Amino acid sequence: MNVVKKMSGIICILLSLAAIWFLFTRAGAELSAANVKPDKKIFWYSILPVYVPLMFGLALFGYYALKGEYDSLEQ
Repeated sequence: MNVVKKMSGIICILLSLAAIWFLFTRAGAELSAANVKPDKKIFWYSILPVYVPLMFGLALFGYYALKGEYDSLEQ
């Protein structure tokens, strides 16, 4: 069971890093366009500060799972 927890930790870390990369590349592509509308700016400037800390929390959860912090929960 510990192997499953460690693998899920790796998956959580990779998923969070991929999500952060996707968010910033997508925001960069949409905000660097020639005629950016104000609603796109408002959208990305409100989405990035919300979702990036959430993804860091997911990465932290994965780190602790990989480290073995949740191994003592087995009965």
